[in-house]
Amino acid sequence: MPTPADDTEPPLIDVKVTNPLTYIKRWWNRVIGNEGISFSFRVRPLTALAIAIVVSSLAFGVGQFVLPFSVPFFKPIPEDITLPTPDPWRATAFTGTLQYSQTTGKYYLVTTSSEAIALQVPDNIDLSGFVGRRIFAAGKYNKSARTLVVSDARNTELLPKSPNPLPTVSPSPSESPTPSETPTPE
Repeated sequence: MPTPADDTEPPLIDVKVTNPLTYIKRWWNRVIGNEGISFSFRVRPLTALAIAIVVSSLAFGVGQFVLPFSVPFFKPIPEDITLPTPDPWRATAFTGTLQYSQTTGKYYLVTTSSEAIALQVPDNIDLSGFVGRRIFAAGKYNKSARTLVVSDARNTELLPKSPNPLPTVSPSPSESPTPSETPTPE
């Protein structure tokens, strides 16, 4: 006797349509799933102790080896570190009244802020005719020594007795236009 499953005949044409994006998505998941690197290692207790000693000797030795024993071929030579000192001299210029001190035999420039700056000038510059007058002096200045070294006669200049202010034009207020009255329609 035939069974009911045998009664069905297989189809002549069997067509099955699937979504191609599903295949691409599965392929991409397989590629990404295999990405990456995995490391694994085992450290024995004596190896861990040796690594800790080396690391601590480097860390506490501040970049040099600190060993409990002396190695004949390894002798660190300490280097002396010299820090650069800033140059106290800077190029600048001052204006002020020239004064001469008989006791020290030096010229001083008294600025408008009543600061006395010692002037060092070469022998070829004669400042005796400028004593008591306003001058402009340029050169190298040392703030801690309060000394201005003038190297050339071109670096000094006689100025007028009092500074002449530059004339400035101040704007005069102008009349603002008055709004014209507009007739109101009735």
